[in-house]
Amino acid sequence: ARHLYICDFHKNLIQSVRNRRKRKGSDDDGDSPVQDIDTPEVDLYQLQVNTLRRYKRHFKLQTRPGLNKAQLVEIIGGHFRTIPVNEKDTLTYFIYSVKNDKNKPDLKMDSGVH
Repeated sequence: ARHLYICDFHKNLIQSVRNRRKRKGSDDDGDSPVQDIDTPEVDLYQLQVNTLRRYKRHFKLQTRPGLNKAQLVEIIGGHFRTIPVNEKDTLTYFIYSVKNDKNKPDLKMDSGVH
């Protein structure tokens, strides 16, 4: 069965974020920074140390060698919060991906070898 709809949980989550943004933006002249919006906190402690190291290597974060998990989480968390995200484009792409079943990896089969 294809998943051609957005579940009620995610629909309500998206609508509540939109409503909060409108309420906060209507009080001032529209110059409110994105940080004023309640953003969910990501628990980086749930990631494995190897995953944290790959993140550090991917973004070329300068650290001293031999950091433990808590130190990696602190450094990566600071960097992660600074990455700008275009929420509208991200949500649009997410909904497009779900509707078009793009959330599953494309499995390419070799000709004759399985």
